[in-house]
Amino acid sequence: MNNSADFDAVTKAIRERRTLKVLSDDPLPSSLDKETVEDLLDSASWAPFHKAASREHRDNRSLNSMVPWRCYVLDSICCRELRQVLIEDGDTTKIPMMLASASTLLQFTWLPNPGAGEDQLFDPTVENMEHIAAGSAAIQNLLIAATARGIRTYWSSGGGLRKLQNLRRLRIPDAEIVLGSVFLFPPETNNCKTAHGKLRDQRGAIDTWASWVERQE
Repeated sequence: MNNSADFDAVTKAIRERRTLKVLSDDPLPSSLDKETVEDLLDSASWAPFHKAASREHRDNRSLNSMVPWRCYVLDSICCRELRQVLIEDGDTTKIPMMLASASTLLQFTWLPNPGAGEDQLFDPTVENMEHIAAGSAAIQNLLIAATARGIRTYWSSGGGLRKLQNLRRLRIPDAEIVLGSVFLFPPETNNCKTAHGKLRDQRGAIDTWASWVERQE
């Protein structure tokens, strides 16, 4: 095994990953097969996690893994159907335009420990922070794997997709919290509008966010 070559390939995918919105007024044909999406989900599944999800999220459920995240996958047909629902609901954001162009939408959620008060989504505990971090790592794994395959992606906070009625349409349990709506776009998008992330080149040099801790004498 050539470890240097492996490192270079991984680094290349990490650096080439970028935010991209593909916006279309009209539905586009899909070019992404189920097997490819399953491969990306397999990459996501290897994200690190420190604590198992609460049994409340696992007992008597079809999705009963101990990992503290879940993913609900919509193919292009389901994306187009959801797009129409949002339009009929009066959604004027860019989400319907992305649902018109996406080959796949992945609704990632994370699983908070039970016991939050009525006025908060979840308790601000270290364990819940670890669950969020684990779910985020799963998404990043998937984004990097998609980039390595030449698939363009956008990790959205969800917008109207976070609304309770839309989560229930996708049969996402009320106890789960949306961590991200990940769009996978086809390589050929004709004359669609595209928009890149605005902060990509403003993150600064490493020494603006990392420092070596000096030894204490």
